[in-house]
Amino acid sequence: MAPSRRSPEEENIENEAMDDHNEDHEGDRRKNMKKRVKIMTDSGQTDSDRRVLRNKQRKLQEDIASGVAGQEDGSEDDEEEKQPAFQKMRTLNNKLWNQVRYTREAVLDSENVELIAATAARQAESLVQVPRYDAVRLAQAIVKKSSVKVGSNTQFGWKNFGFNVGICFNALPSHVNFLYGPLDAEYKVKERKKVERKQKQAEPEGEEEEQQPEDVDQTQKKESDENALSAVEQHMKVIAKTLKKRAKEEDAKAGEMEDEYVAKISENIDGDGDEKERIIRKKVKAYRNEAQKVNAVQNLFNPQSFTQTVENVFHFSFLIKENKASIEVRDAETAEEFGVEPGPVIRPLHFNPDAEQGPSRQAIVSLNMRDWRDMCNMYQVEASDVPHRGKPAASSGKKRRSES
Repeated sequence: MAPSRRSPEEENIENEAMDDHNEDHEGDRRKNMKKRVKIMTDSGQTDSDRRVLRNKQRKLQEDIASGVAGQEDGSEDDEEEKQPAFQKMRTLNNKLWNQVRYTREAVLDSENVELIAATAARQAESLVQVPRYDAVRLAQAIVKKSSVKVGSNTQFGWKNFGFNVGICFNALPSHVNFLYGPLDAEYKVKERKKVERKQKQAEPEGEEEEQQPEDVDQTQKKESDENALSAVEQHMKVIAKTLKKRAKEEDAKAGEMEDEYVAKISENIDGDGDEKERIIRKKVKAYRNEAQKVNAVQNLFNPQSFTQTVENVFHFSFLIKENKASIEVRDAETAEEFGVEPGPVIRPLHFNPDAEQGPSRQAIVSLNMRDWRDMCNMYQVEASDVPHRGKPAASSGKKRRSES
């Protein structure tokens, strides 16, 4: 039979009904979108409600851990009885989640979800039967199967072991490509070209007398290698020479001021005759010895270059190591007694290679650019005793002249 045709009026009525249904559905969707869940204090949930909810969450957590998941009210619906354990635990936890409005209860919910997931993973693992291998049992089986008897002893037979495991390598998997091509390809050794070096043409033999090894003068050297000193050694020589020169100048000044110093100390020395003369000679000797010491900052600190200052101090340390110079700190009492400046002082020493040297002592001194500037200003160092290497800085000299 042919289907009956509907009239246009019936089709219009049906279309209007469908439009009304769609409008109602769209309105419900919009209402659900406008609905917002209030949390924290806006939810109006009391502390007692939260306490009851936490007790239910903890009870569910214990049930999940023990494998027994009961409902929060102690009853079970017929529909939920038919659900598996995993689905039942998740349903109960979701019901409690609908009541969560604070962070504390949300943390308990996350712990329950994690516990449910772990329980489900263990159940799934128990359902899948996967063959498991024990390394100890495998090794024992290999030893038992491959062992051979040699006389009265039992030994591990590598030949039997190779024969037993060889069946694993009899065939190759299909669709396999090797990086270096098929295994049965012939390997050809590449021949390297021999390097042919041009031989020097032999010089024609002259009538000169052949020189024997014992006749060669081993003392002859090239001009470029003639007792060449390194830059450090040359600089050390400059420092040592400058220090000796400055020490002689200081000693000469002390000699000019010696009479004045003797007159000054004679007033404070008690006694007469030889005893007083002996004390004065001892004092003068100490005065001349102390006067030969040179101000270390004035001698080594270069106000034009921090880098050269560090090099001067570092290279001077080698002179101390070789027992060619010494360094010490002059205290205020000694400076007042002999009329000299306090602070670090250095002096040259007469090098004696046969003399016994004491135990070496080392010290690490920190020196930054601020300390370098402060010490140059405090000791009023306008130019270092050790000559400046390279072009002198003209701007720094003008600055020092303007400051003075």
